[in-house]
Amino acid sequence: MPKRIVIETARSEMKKACRPSVPDCNLSKRDVERFSKELTKYMKQFAPAFERIEQVKHSQTYVHGLLSDVTRKNVEQMALGWGEKVRSLQYFIGQSPWAGEAVTAMHQGLIGESLGEPDGVALIDESSTVKQGHESVGVARQYCGSVGKIANGQVGVYLGYASRKGYSLVEGRLFMPAGWFDETQTERRQACGVPDDLTFKSKPEIGLELLQNAQKRGKLPFSWVAADELYGDSPTFRDGVDALGKWYFTEIKSTTPIWRSRPQVYLPKWKGHGRHPTRLCLRHPSQHPVRVKDLVRKIPKQDWVPAVIKEGSKGPIACEFACLRVIESRANLPATELWLILRRNLEDPAIVKYYFSNAPAQTALDEFVRISGMRWPIETIFEEAKGEVGLDHYEMRSWLGWHHHMLLVALAHHFLMRLKIRFREQAPALTVYQVRLLLSCVLPMPVFDIRAALERVRYYQKRNFVAYHSHRKAKLTQLTALAPNLAL
Repeated sequence: MPKRIVIETARSEMKKACRPSVPDCNLSKRDVERFSKELTKYMKQFAPAFERIEQVKHSQTYVHGLLSDVTRKNVEQMALGWGEKVRSLQYFIGQSPWAGEAVTAMHQGLIGESLGEPDGVALIDESSTVKQGHESVGVARQYCGSVGKIANGQVGVYLGYASRKGYSLVEGRLFMPAGWFDETQTERRQACGVPDDLTFKSKPEIGLELLQNAQKRGKLPFSWVAADELYGDSPTFRDGVDALGKWYFTEIKSTTPIWRSRPQVYLPKWKGHGRHPTRLCLRHPSQHPVRVKDLVRKIPKQDWVPAVIKEGSKGPIACEFACLRVIESRANLPATELWLILRRNLEDPAIVKYYFSNAPAQTALDEFVRISGMRWPIETIFEEAKGEVGLDHYEMRSWLGWHHHMLLVALAHHFLMRLKIRFREQAPALTVYQVRLLLSCVLPMPVFDIRAALERVRYYQKRNFVAYHSHRKAKLTQLTALAPNLAL
């Protein structure tokens, strides 16, 4: 292991962190005024993906709304804020069958141009949104990481991308719980526009499909795939990544069984009756695999290598690393030889993370340290996408609506990252939040005068009356059935 290189790198970074200086922000008024023009040029690149000019206009309005200071970035607020008809924008997002694949391909191509590196990292993770009611597509009682418990909500599986240049949201796919595919839920699926040929897929299966699609498009350069233990504990997911010719770096449970050396196996002899044996057996049944967490105390102190993973918002994040070549246990039989990477917290050694990787045997430890730090951007992406461009603000109930919204959110987030990179020399410490803050100052907004305010009030009153009339009609029908002689 290249201990010396890693340690020197860590010490060098720590020394730099001990003498910080106030970052420069040399952006001029003229630079900020260019932000709006950059957005116009950016969105024009997606125009060929839409069949009609109205769709191009609606896509621009929606992305402008996501990047604006609108408090709640749903269709109604964005349409009213930009002088669009609410129904038209709702139809564009929730029902219009515009080609999301064409937009996605262009989007991934632009990410490749601005962030792409041959050893880039594809990030797979899920994010949830708590929902009220049961009409939204894919909603169910399930674990929602956003609240840390089982709740009524929707869960999406997302593909992100990270390199030394930056990070961005690439694509999302809605996870549909198994209960939605029950025969009794046919009308519910149809009401939400769920494709007829859609079948249940686990989150790891969805994640693998996102990677396969990105590979087919050929516009997103990456060598690594990083994911948490939900995906690392899925041999099918890891095998699928390996089949793509990529290296995975996936977290695994502390109870995952492995062997330090490959145990002998044999095929039992046929006993002359019954079926011929086809399953291998351990030659020495007592040679059980061990749990990865049981290895921690057996690793010599000198084999733990301290390293700085990344520079965090509060200073350098450092851990100890140990790497071992091990044999994975599947169904209590030896499988692939791979890397087991252990990452131990320096401040609290009881906190240990475990990872599997199919990277080549000659892979240097400092590369694993780098990839370990590349896992964090997906959490940053979710935080920024929710806080800055309304990832969880959608109020559409349809399958198309969910995916259209997430795709346009990805475009909006990537645009902010493009600006951050574009002006990195003038403002090296510029954050995505700060970019959006500056952009909001120059985004063209319709005039909101007395006339516009009155029009909005009339819209609200009409909407509220229509809703009231519909609910009242349903209530009258219910009361008539319960009490036919009730005077109404």
